[in-house]
Amino acid sequence: MLHQINISIHVLSGLIAIIMAIVAYASVKGGTTHRKYGRWFLAFITLTIATAALGVLVFRDRPFLTVVTLQAAYMAYTGFRVLKLKSRPFQLVDVLVLAGAILLVGNFFLKLQSANIVWNQRVVWYILLYLCLILAFDLLRVFWPGLIKQPKFWLYDHIFRMTGAFTALVSAGIGTVMSGWEPWSQIVPAFLATWWLVFCLIWFPRRHKVTSEQSADSSSVHH
Repeated sequence: MLHQINISIHVLSGLIAIIMAIVAYASVKGGTTHRKYGRWFLAFITLTIATAALGVLVFRDRPFLTVVTLQAAYMAYTGFRVLKLKSRPFQLVDVLVLAGAILLVGNFFLKLQSANIVWNQRVVWYILLYLCLILAFDLLRVFWPGLIKQPKFWLYDHIFRMTGAFTALVSAGIGTVMSGWEPWSQIVPAFLATWWLVFCLIWFPRRHKVTSEQSADSSSVHH
């Protein structure tokens, strides 16, 4: 009974989070609608991650879901923090979250050796190594705060991390609902997620630039 309630909340919150993300993608970047639905996305993905973590820890152990949950959680949190920090160094809370993520990933690596469950290793390793690269980059930034000096790097970083959280959510949903189609239900979403990320990193910074220029032109006209 409790497991079914947890699943229902998880599925519903995940669907709402995906809808909120799509609205945020379609809206003007940095605008009121984008910020509003971005906050709703964070709220519902937090609930989705919490119920996923409960499912993994209490009800069943599925490595694919575990690593995707880790990725979504870390990417969503750091994607939000990018907007607060921008070019400033990490604060204590960021270092603590990073340390916690490293410990969880390290523990997951140890469990991989003794996991007795059927799952697609290639997809799990792909996502896990992807997450390790992000953690390594963030760890480097802790010890080298001036690593990134480009003024607009935060924009690319925000898009990268929030898109990573979104695609992890979608991949987990497809991989779970279409589990009978493994390994393709995991491989295809991971492949498409990579190309969606590339598209977002190319397209949305350009749209943000156009929007900023239009706002500046509008301000100059009114003055």
